[in-house]
Amino acid sequence: MSPKPFGDKNDGTSESAGAAQATGGSSILGKLIGGQQVPGGKTKVPAYVNNELLERLRNTVVALQRDPQVEVPPLSLSAFVEAAVAVAVEEAEERYNGGAPFPARPHAKLKTGPPIGS
Repeated sequence: MSPKPFGDKNDGTSESAGAAQATGGSSILGKLIGGQQVPGGKTKVPAYVNNELLERLRNTVVALQRDPQVEVPPLSLSAFVEAAVAVAVEEAEERYNGGAPFPARPHAKLKTGPPIGS
């Protein structure tokens, strides 16, 4: 199953729509209800990216949106990131799990802090 390259016009990945409709945030209510969920079954991902890579990501999305030779430009930064993550997950499943999804983790929350073994 291959993802759409950069999202679908009706998939709700517009950055302004996502930011305006997100619930929770860093507020106490947000922490109590479990994070920032956006209508349409999407959740804001709590991940860090180094500043240089984030700037390259933003520049890439804007350049692809402006390039008339790009057949299906990304609709938003979120759509680009979602497509890239889908490709990376599928590659990991193929390489390390015989192409099948990995089993569900035993605990709903992931551990935070330094990587295991550090």
